[in-house]
This record gives sequence, structure tokens and C-alpha cells, in this order.
Amino acid sequence: MMLHLALWAVLQGGGGTIPVQGRVFRVADGDTVAVAATMVLLHRVGAETQGVVDSVRSDAAGRYRLRAPLDSGVVWLVSARHQGLEYFAPPIDTAFAAAGGSVDIEVADIDPNAPVGIVSRHLIVGGPAADGTRDVVDLVVLRNASGRTRAMSDSTIPSWQLALPPFAANIQLGDADFTPDRFDLHGDTLFLHAPVPPGDRQFFLQYQIAPSSRRFAIPLDQPVETLTLLAEEEALEVGPPLTRTDEREMEGRRFVRWAGSFAGPDGVLEVVLPGGGGAPAWALPALIGVFALLLIGIAIRVALPRPE
Repeated sequence: MMLHLALWAVLQGGGGTIPVQGRVFRVADGDTVAVAATMVLLHRVGAETQGVVDSVRSDAAGRYRLRAPLDSGVVWLVSARHQGLEYFAPPIDTAFAAAGGSVDIEVADIDPNAPVGIVSRHLIVGGPAADGTRDVVDLVVLRNASGRTRAMSDSTIPSWQLALPPFAANIQLGDADFTPDRFDLHGDTLFLHAPVPPGDRQFFLQYQIAPSSRRFAIPLDQPVETLTLLAEEEALEVGPPLTRTDEREMEGRRFVRWAGSFAGPDGVLEVVLPGGGGAPAWALPALIGVFALLLIGIAIRVALPRPE
């Protein structure tokens, strides 16, 4: 560790470049397989400029070697192209790379039938605003455990979709592992037009429930391994498959929590809203602040495969 830090200090003071090296591989039947002769790109991501600064093809063992100029004000990424998609490794730990650490890039073969499911879904239902509307924030975590990337040969065919509550208003996409332009909303269905690689990927939605609503139904159109709902209103009622579990305090506010799972294939989660009540002293921004706590422990990749 001391050698690691000392090397980093020397490099910081002396300028120059550091080696960025590693291996490109895919997983097949539980084993890693080298990916030879694929293009590996070195990306510079800075506040003012970003782009590819160098490239090289992997050798027969899947190994590559590049050099990154020392610049403490930027982030360095490496990516590899495989079957028309580009896969990114996590941001480079410059000191780790300078000490000879391996920055490996995992790619995957394309399979349009690779299963993608919801590993967890977390909802927060806000209290009534001044106009009676309620904000809902919905975190969805997808999992592709197949070892292959689900991608369609026809870009008009969605790779995944989700049914949304009827009459939900002002639907917006929040932080996601997919760019917003890869989502398409038609009626009460959200379509994803993006490759879904192996591992977990997340996104969250926010929408509003009309003031006149005393209940709303959240469609469950596919299995969900972990399903939770948080609400600040004590009198709010939630139907099966959830059961009330406990109360939790987050950011100085107390929430009632319901939890469960849904085995599918189709169902509905009914929420009965309390009547009356004044406007809370907080709204959507506070919901998102609480919501951010749910992201702790969820692995989020920096970048996704993207089409060429």
C-alpha cells in the first residue's frame, strides 16, 4: 500500500503517462474466455472536453495495453467493442493502474431471448400537496443473470417493458443506467429500447396521482423478487402481495413500510389513499432525497453497452 501511494505521488509530481492494461473477456458456461482482436478504446472525460484519445486491439490472450496522460482533473475509462456493442469497465483508479493493476473489460454475446426480470422495486408515496396531488417515486432494478446481453436486431422492438398505473400524470424518468432517449412511453406502458447486459441495472420514475383519486392500482405485469412501499401517511392502506412490516425514520421523517414479493405472472397492487389532510411541508425533491437512501447497496454501473 505504501509503495502504491509513493508511486502515485511521484507520478503526480512528474507528469507523463501511466500504463492502462488489462484483459477483455466474456463468460461462457461459468468460465472466462479471452476475446481477441477486439478494439479497446481509452476515453478521457473532463469538464470541458471528452472523447477517445487512444485505441489498440486486444491480443490472442485478450490482453491490451495503453497509456493515459496524467491529468488529475479528468476521469479515464476504457471500453471494448463486441458484436456491435461497446462495453465499459468502471472508471480507472489511476494509482491502481500506475502500480500495474489490471483494468479488465467484460463483454457478452448478444441473445435477444436472454431473460431480464425485476429483482427489486421500491415505491415511495408522498402525502397530498396543496392541490391534492400525491407524488410517487418508483425505483426499478432489473437483473440479467443469463451471462448474455439482451439486444434486439430491430431497433423498433423493445428489449423490455413495464406497465404503469392508469391515469398517472406527469410521468418523468429520473436517474438511470440508461439514457432517457432509450425509453418510450405509449399510453400506460413504458418501453426500453436499449441493450440490457449481464448484471443489475436501475432507473426510477416519478409521477403524480390526481387529487380526486382515493385509490390507485399499480400493475404487476411480471414477477418481482423484492417489492417494498414506503408512505408517510399512517392511514394509507396497501393490499396484497404486500404486508405491513415496520416503521422507518429517514431524514427526520417517519415512514410506514410494506414489503413482499410477487411471483407473477400478472397482478395488481392496490393502494387506498386517506381522505382530507393538509399539504406536507415537503414534496417531490424531499421524496427523491429519501429515495436516494434506497440506492445504497445497489450496484450501479458507470456505463452501458451502446450500439455502434
